[in-house]
Amino acid sequence: MRLFDVGRRAGAGEVVHDRVLTVANVITLIRLLGLPLFVWLMVGPGAYGKAFVVLAAVAVTDWVDGYVARRFDQVTRLGKLIDPLIDRALLATAGLTLAAVRILPWPVVALIVGRDVLVLGGAATLFRGLLPISVNRTGKFATACLLIGIPGFLLGRMVRSGAPLVHYGAWGVTGVGIIAYYVAGIQYARAARIALRRERNADLAM
Repeated sequence: MRLFDVGRRAGAGEVVHDRVLTVANVITLIRLLGLPLFVWLMVGPGAYGKAFVVLAAVAVTDWVDGYVARRFDQVTRLGKLIDPLIDRALLATAGLTLAAVRILPWPVVALIVGRDVLVLGGAATLFRGLLPISVNRTGKFATACLLIGIPGFLLGRMVRSGAPLVHYGAWGVTGVGIIAYYVAGIQYARAARIALRRERNADLAM
């Protein structure tokens, strides 16, 4: 899927830098700062319109920071580490907040957060940290669907004309995203098993 690699120069391999202060990482940090603002707008003044704009901006910049990193040779170890974690935090924060105000059903949140708990918990148990595996395209596709579908529930609550269409669309995109999310989880589990086997073989060879 070329969409997930947009910005990468043709024929150029990915170079991962050790730099911390880059434009791409600053954009990633701004995404993180948008989450508490979204929560406050939802549960404080109940400014759903402003909250939707913030949530949409945070979701869109998930693509922007990746594009900037690839286009301007700013792919860093820090960025590759924190960007997926912020995606997980975004989905959990948005899901829990929307469920708390009765816009998103709790079972949907449980499915999303539950998968992340399984993946992160498994990584912590087996590797004493994060999975030593890059995010695959199935995972990127699933995250993209969820970043569209979950805000769609909020949009469906706000609009007057075409609300049922938006609502059903949000259900459809979110459903596809959840299915792909678990498929990606299975793929990560298989890759983790291979990585763990290699690690054990390397230890035996020493």
